[in-house]
Amino acid sequence: MLNPLSNEKESLPELLSEKLFRSEYLSFVTNRQVHHWKEIGLIDDHRKYAASGMKSSFNFYEALWIRLITEIRAFQISNLMIREVKKYLFDSCKENRTETTEEGILFEASVQDIIIKNQVRFLIILNNKSIKILDKTAFFEAINDRNIDHHFSLRLDILVWKILALLDFEPKIQKIVQGYKNTSNE
Repeated sequence: MLNPLSNEKESLPELLSEKLFRSEYLSFVTNRQVHHWKEIGLIDDHRKYAASGMKSSFNFYEALWIRLITEIRAFQISNLMIREVKKYLFDSCKENRTETTEEGILFEASVQDIIIKNQVRFLIILNNKSIKILDKTAFFEAINDRNIDHHFSLRLDILVWKILALLDFEPKIQKIVQGYKNTSNE
């Protein structure tokens, strides 16, 4: 598939990595929650001086991660387990890579596949505390083969498109939505 943004100066990964969003744009979370999650290590604090009173800015991946935290917390999953999910998603170690992820961070590669390739992806937290990202076929095969029994799962693709829709006041996000939305599953 041709990249709808190919005539643009910035690639999709660059656009998604720009820190364009302050916490007031993230209607699903409060400043107090963001601050608390920074204190306990669920969100990285990239500000030069954390106590300076400067507001944090987030890129799309970070905004999506914050939304994932709110979704996971709604099911009473512990902060320790969420920290493990963060490690799995943002650690670029080879053991976390899938056959479609040659390099880079698993979370970012998965988000790009969702947008560019119209992929359905599930984030799965198993009862034994292991974590996986699976495409639709692998997810249903694992369930049918009883390789996944007690688990928590989220459709990452649905969250990606919801966050893109929430943040589409930003012209760069509008370009992404206009360029790729017509091929999404929604």
